[in-house]
Amino acid sequence: MELRKPGLRILPSVTHNFNHMKLTTTLIIFLTLVSCKERSTSFEEIQCSPSTTSENDNIGQVFKPCRQYIYQAKYWDEDYNLISDELIWMMATGKDWDAQPELQDEIIIQYNYSEDKIDEIKKFGINKTLDYPWERKVITGIIENKNQTFMHPFRQNQYAFTEVAPFPSVNFPLEIGKTWDSNMNISGWGDWAESTLKESYEVIGRDSIELPIGVLQAWHVRGIAYADFGNSQNDFWYNEKFGFVKTIIKNYKNQLLKFELQEIIEE
Repeated sequence: MELRKPGLRILPSVTHNFNHMKLTTTLIIFLTLVSCKERSTSFEEIQCSPSTTSENDNIGQVFKPCRQYIYQAKYWDEDYNLISDELIWMMATGKDWDAQPELQDEIIIQYNYSEDKIDEIKKFGINKTLDYPWERKVITGIIENKNQTFMHPFRQNQYAFTEVAPFPSVNFPLEIGKTWDSNMNISGWGDWAESTLKESYEVIGRDSIELPIGVLQAWHVRGIAYADFGNSQNDFWYNEKFGFVKTIIKNYKNQLLKFELQEIIEE
């Protein structure tokens, strides 16, 4: 089961209605992989063998078992003052997710925060009744098949408000102007308990974005979550090989959060 206290947001087993990569040089790839191995030493080493752990034939292109992703996470207040700047590590294991094994597969996420900054960062929390311990490592769920790629967002610690923003998710085939909608019920989560989100997604464009790993072609998708307590927006960029490579979330209190893919480790 997912390792968190506030509660789970689990996809229903129903289908919603649906209405290249370029790396600059081989040298960039080499330096990226080297720097990734160096910087990832602050994270717990997770043993993973793609030849023995894959339980689901659907996953493999984006959530390739044992491929390690490292993101930079920057969080700003409503006046664009930087609150935190950290790294987040992610890896799919190829196993079923215990909380919903018939639908989702397992992914491990690790957070690299400083203990001495927790109290200061907590002052900016927009959910005043959500009380939980900060976590270094969690297990959650992903979906990857011919119809959809989906992941639970980074939502531990100061990133809890991603729970009430549209989750990173794309419905295939993708084309500019395509839209789809979904509803999501939330169980637990303090101020957001028993809320229902009405979410709308639109494919805005196909962009060339520059990241530390190189220049990638990615679909720009905008999601808006409508709720009684306020609306949150998630702009994210999806690449067919590396998935959700960039995310910018504006929550209903006008705070900003950006996740950007920094490094990749291929076993």
